[in-house]
Amino acid sequence: MAALAAISVAPCVSLPAAAAGGDWLCLTETRGTGREVARLPLGPGATFRLSFIHSVSRTPVIDAYRVEGGEIVQTSEVFEAHGAGLPSIANDMDATGWRHEDGRFILEMARHTGPIPLRIQARFKNTLHTAGTDLPLADLGHAALTLAPCDEDTTH
Repeated sequence: MAALAAISVAPCVSLPAAAAGGDWLCLTETRGTGREVARLPLGPGATFRLSFIHSVSRTPVIDAYRVEGGEIVQTSEVFEAHGAGLPSIANDMDATGWRHEDGRFILEMARHTGPIPLRIQARFKNTLHTAGTDLPLADLGHAALTLAPCDEDTTH
């Protein structure tokens, strides 16, 4: 909780470096000045996840990503119920696999996303999971953020 308290008051927060890997994610203001709000290190495999409660189905969704060659690639989407904006067929765009397991649908993919704009609402529990850190994005105090790879040496 102390780390989250620091996030809400610091102009830009850097969390401790991961044990391995040199890739970083930067969260910037989507509106306003585009100022960097936080940067988080990625661990081995340069992976991270975004989780949230779907606004229509009101069920959890987990999107998995990796940073590859400076680009974000979505590798899967896991969800419990079909809803607006969720895949419903095995041949969805960039799909590489589809299955139903333990009551959840799992769509595997290789989808290049570019920077990811995020609308943040506390009731939907938007959370970024990376390098052993679970960061509730509403705690950052912004209604909209953009997530993109950043360089460790970038001044913030």
